[in-house]
Amino acid sequence: MLTILGSRGTIPVSGYEYVKYGGCTPSLFARVDDTAIIFDAGTGIYKINTIKDFKRIHIFLSHLHWDHIMGLPLFSYFYKENIDIFIYIDDKDDLDTSDFIRYLFKEPFFPVSHEKLNCNLSIIKIDYNSKYSFGRYEIIPFPGNHPNGASMFLIGNSKFKCLYATDFEHGTEKDDILIEAASGVNYLIYDTTYTPGDFLGERDGIDKTGWGHSTFEYGAKFAKKSKSKNLVLFHHNPDYIDCYIDEIVIKARKHFSHTIASYDGMILQ
Repeated sequence: MLTILGSRGTIPVSGYEYVKYGGCTPSLFARVDDTAIIFDAGTGIYKINTIKDFKRIHIFLSHLHWDHIMGLPLFSYFYKENIDIFIYIDDKDDLDTSDFIRYLFKEPFFPVSHEKLNCNLSIIKIDYNSKYSFGRYEIIPFPGNHPNGASMFLIGNSKFKCLYATDFEHGTEKDDILIEAASGVNYLIYDTTYTPGDFLGERDGIDKTGWGHSTFEYGAKFAKKSKSKNLVLFHHNPDYIDCYIDEIVIKARKHFSHTIASYDGMILQ
C-alpha cells in the first residue's frame, strides 16, 4: 500500500479551487512495521508528523529541486532522539551528497542548524545497480530525464508494483528506460505538469521544452507501451484548479482508459 501525501508540483497551493486534488507538493509514503519509506519530501511529508511510533525512516529523493525537499525542515522526526533517518539521493558532480542538508538547515534560510538535529542521520548515494529491500517492499531506482537529473523508483513486491516517475520529460533515450521499468506495474505515477498545448506554449507563449516535465498524452503512451494497469496523473500544475484537472482526466482517458488523477491522501493498493 502506498499513500500519496502530496500531488502538486512546483509550489504548494491552497483555496477552494484546490480542495479535490490538494495543494501539497510531492511526497509518497509506505509503512513496514516501525519503519517509514518515503518518496520525496515536499510539503506533504508533514502529515507523517502525526504518526509517533517510527524508529527508522528511509527517504528517497527523486532530486533536490525545492518542491521536493521543502518539507524537510518541518519534518518533526529530525528533532527526535533515537530515530534513524536515511536519505537517498543521486550523486551530483558539483555537490557532495551531504551538502544540501547543511545548506537547507542554515541561517538566514532556516533558524535551526543541521548540527541541532537530534536524529541519527545518514545520507546515501543512490546506486542504480542496486535494489533496496525493506520487509515486504523492494525499491529499484532508475535514472530519469530532468534538468540536473532525477531518479525514478519502482516500488513494490510480487503482488503490488508502482513506478514513481515524477519530473520526467519525454523525448530522449530515457523513454525506453521508463517503459521497461514500468512493465506491467499496477500504477504508473507520471509527471503531467502540462497539457500538450501548455507544453508548447499555446497558453502563455512560453515553450516548456527542456524544463523537465511532461503531458498526459505521453503518460498514456508510456502506460500503453509498458502495459501498465493504471496511469496516475501527478505533479499537477499549480495553475490547474480542480475543474481543469477533471477535464484533463477526461481527455487522458480517451488515450488510456484506466487513468486517474492523484490527490492528497490517495491510497494505492
